[in-house]
Amino acid sequence: MKLLRMIGRVFNRPYMERRFRASTTNRLIDWALSPVKINAELKTDYLSMTLRARDLAKNNEFVAGYLDNLKRNVLGAHGFTLQSKAEPSELARKVEALWQEYQSRNGAFVTLDELQSGRDFDLLVLRTLAVDGEVFIHRVFDPVSPYGWRYEVLDSLEIDPFYNEELADGGRIVMGIRFDARGRERSFFLRRSKTTDHYFCGERIEIPAHDVIHIFRKFFPDQARGYTPLAGIILNLAQMDAYKEAEIVHARIQACVMGVWEWNGQNTGDFLDATDDKGEFIREIKSGIFPVAPKGYSAKFLQNTSPNNQFGTFWKTILRSVSNALGMSYNKAAGDYESVNYSSVREASLEDRANFEEMQQFLIENWKNSQFRFFVRALALNGKISGAEAAECMKHKFFGRRFSWIDPQKEINAKREEMNLLLTDPITELEMRGLDPVEVIGRWARWRGMCAEQGVPFMEQPPALLPPEEEEKKETEGTLKNE
Repeated sequence: MKLLRMIGRVFNRPYMERRFRASTTNRLIDWALSPVKINAELKTDYLSMTLRARDLAKNNEFVAGYLDNLKRNVLGAHGFTLQSKAEPSELARKVEALWQEYQSRNGAFVTLDELQSGRDFDLLVLRTLAVDGEVFIHRVFDPVSPYGWRYEVLDSLEIDPFYNEELADGGRIVMGIRFDARGRERSFFLRRSKTTDHYFCGERIEIPAHDVIHIFRKFFPDQARGYTPLAGIILNLAQMDAYKEAEIVHARIQACVMGVWEWNGQNTGDFLDATDDKGEFIREIKSGIFPVAPKGYSAKFLQNTSPNNQFGTFWKTILRSVSNALGMSYNKAAGDYESVNYSSVREASLEDRANFEEMQQFLIENWKNSQFRFFVRALALNGKISGAEAAECMKHKFFGRRFSWIDPQKEINAKREEMNLLLTDPITELEMRGLDPVEVIGRWARWRGMCAEQGVPFMEQPPALLPPEEEEKKETEGTLKNE
């Protein structure tokens, strides 16, 4: 009987299922999920996310600073630089000169409204991509322009996000974009009213896909539209704004001194009849004035003296997580360089530069290269280059803003050592800095000729730098001294 009871206890134990703990749900984990594809989520959330992101871009100082950082570091003061690889070099210089004229503000050849330079239009593309998560660039041929095609950025919300339909040919329309059976973009449905500034009004216009460049980052299979990169931090930023406003109100209350008149039992008359010797009732006190209190009443002052010493710590903690979500270091995103040293700033700067360079390459691949191809086609159509030269002129490379060295002497020593070991070469290094090796050599030759003409000795050998071990020792001593 004892053995039977033991067997019964084993088989009567509750059923234990093996599973991932990450999928468990209990009273402490409230995680709402919906088993739908990304497009289904975008159809319901795209509009509110985009409008909230745009509001933050206008009214939130952190997002405004982030966008300004992108402007300075992705585009820089001069925008993207073209380096033509065409041969001979005279043809390359000609293409570069024509490109500079095409991109200039004076020519007004880039945009459909003739109001922006090439750099200004690139900034609009970058900002739209950073806020909306996608950008639609409409290409329009201008037979009068010597450079052929002009461009405009279409408002993302004007590509009708509520237009969805299944087509008989196996294609479909998803959020205003028509796809064929293979999932390729075939056209875009623009909804724009000429009589009102409201969205989703007016007739729906179909624009062929070959006239529109749709740029967005595709994170999921079958994703039809981009969504704002601020999606993961929108609620945090909104809560921070509300919290900051509450703290400001709290601080204003702390700075205020309020009071009441308290009866001290020495006067049984009506309070409204309690006036000073001049017959005036005191309701407010001004600085530098010593009035007489009403008879039988004493002033009792009220002041909120409960400051919140945790505001700064909490604010910095949230900003760190927000900065990380945007791919930027906290110090650069928040402009806070308190309590940092050279090593930490250098590491953060290198990470920020890697992020900016990745964004530069994304824009070059998805926008600038396409713009340049149509630019060369226009040059051939208008006789500025021959048809035989057009294929050669297609060889090119774009550079975004280049960054200076953080520690020039140390990094130059490292580059020199790499060259000694044949790990790099001057052409690669010059191109990495956005410089044309042919132009650099030409300028040095010109400088040498100017020196000879003026009788100034030409410096053949640059001054020696510190040996690497001495430079390392110097840097270490400086760091210890600062700390």
